[in-house]
Amino acid sequence: MAATMGHRRRGANLRLDPIRSAFFFPLRGTNLSRAAEFANAGDKHVSRGQLRPRLAVLAGVLVFSGTAAACEHYTAFPDVVLDTVFTNAPEDPQRFMIQERGRSSLRRCSFPGGPIPVFVRLDVPGLTYVGDLQYQGRTYASYATSEDSALLAFDVYWKEADRKPLRLGEELEMEYETTAGDGVQYVISYTALVFSRGGRMRTSSIRTGSISLRSPAHPGLDSSAPYYLAPQFPAVTCPVRDVSETLQDVQWAELSTPGSTAKEKPVAVRLNCGTDAPRAQITLTDAGDPKNSGSQLTPTADSNAKGVRVQLLQAGGEVNFGRIWNFEPGVGGTHDIAFTARYIRTDEPLMPGLIKGEAVLNVSYW
Repeated sequence: MAATMGHRRRGANLRLDPIRSAFFFPLRGTNLSRAAEFANAGDKHVSRGQLRPRLAVLAGVLVFSGTAAACEHYTAFPDVVLDTVFTNAPEDPQRFMIQERGRSSLRRCSFPGGPIPVFVRLDVPGLTYVGDLQYQGRTYASYATSEDSALLAFDVYWKEADRKPLRLGEELEMEYETTAGDGVQYVISYTALVFSRGGRMRTSSIRTGSISLRSPAHPGLDSSAPYYLAPQFPAVTCPVRDVSETLQDVQWAELSTPGSTAKEKPVAVRLNCGTDAPRAQITLTDAGDPKNSGSQLTPTADSNAKGVRVQLLQAGGEVNFGRIWNFEPGVGGTHDIAFTARYIRTDEPLMPGLIKGEAVLNVSYW
């Protein structure tokens, strides 16, 4: 018997009588950077990702007119873009992490002065309501793209001390203080806030939406702006190497009838995960037939034995190629994904030679 790591190897030379085999596990997985534990909100480290496509930014001066008064919208940053890459994650749930905001800046509106009603509505398809949370004495509705992605909340304000939480798909009436004349008005800000789930989180699926502001009495104020939401959390990954194993030679008498098996041998794929605990989904597939849902590997092109195949077992039972299972050991370090390989006789007439099979272990980290 021989075992090698890090490359594929061919089966041993043919003999006239024995049947020999070799099988391989070329490992595939993501290549994301490791996420460390988030210490506290005051020392979070974030960087801008390049995940989002370019969004149109309001440039120059756009003039909106209405029957009551016209406003000049001079905002350079109307859109809300949340594509932060978080290198840490808080351990406690519903902890504030970061916010991004867009702005509606107005001037030359000829307002009479005093408060006016402004109606605000935010729509972001694909976000699911999770529950309410408390932040700075206010109740926010929180949303997410999956059960383990970051919590997202939203608000709008013209005065920091009077922020108004928003619920998706519902119009909020906000009292907006205006100044008389055609000077600069208070900036209306609208935000996206990120809160923790507690522990590691999955990168959110990209979601886009739009916020609209309208004032029936002063339609020159009306405007809309896009939202781009994609907070990212790099996964902990585990370097792996290809594994090849060779079973012992088997004799005719050991595989005398269809279904008989022989020469079991343990096989392990080792994951070196460092100090942080990984989380992943693992799939084992037959390299020769990706649609194979059984446990017997398809013979490779250079196999010449007949009536026999290599079969894989896991935890004492036959594997099912294509099945997905979760890998969450809870600790870092070295972890072995264990299998057992053996010969199995098929219904074909038995002919001596070399039998090889190849399996692929796909590891998808998050």
